[in-house]
Amino acid sequence: MIKEIKIYDMDGTIVDSTHRYKTLECGTKIDLQFWRDNEYLAYNDSLLPLAEQYKLDIQNPECYVIIATARIIRDEDMRFIKDKLGMPNHIISRKENDSRSGGLLKVLGLKKFFNLKNFKSAKAVFFEDNVNYLKTVCDYFNIEGVYIPSKQGH
Repeated sequence: MIKEIKIYDMDGTIVDSTHRYKTLECGTKIDLQFWRDNEYLAYNDSLLPLAEQYKLDIQNPECYVIIATARIIRDEDMRFIKDKLGMPNHIISRKENDSRSGGLLKVLGLKKFFNLKNFKSAKAVFFEDNVNYLKTVCDYFNIEGVYIPSKQGH
């Protein structure tokens, strides 16, 4: 029986990918070209403190764990998840050439779970470092949100 749903963003929340992240000169938007040019370095990312809670959650049979990320999950990302983070029950990620906002991407990916009978009475918590994504998802589903301050929440 699923009693909890834990939804984790990756970058800046449970994963530190700052070695391949930078903002544009304005300082408020991610430099997507730099990010894409360095995606092959994803296996060199490291874990942030909240990853310990994530690891406990994926071991709990009463907790359904979802990674909801605006990343495109490529081979190195999947290898990092399998080897260093641990596999969640489900991953929501951006597909190639998808330019929707991260908030909308996550809402649409999560929608099917909140319509399932098994999940109706489960308590859901969303961990996110982007305030706009956090508000979009939590307002849409009326769930608890936990803001995780980071240098990557753009």
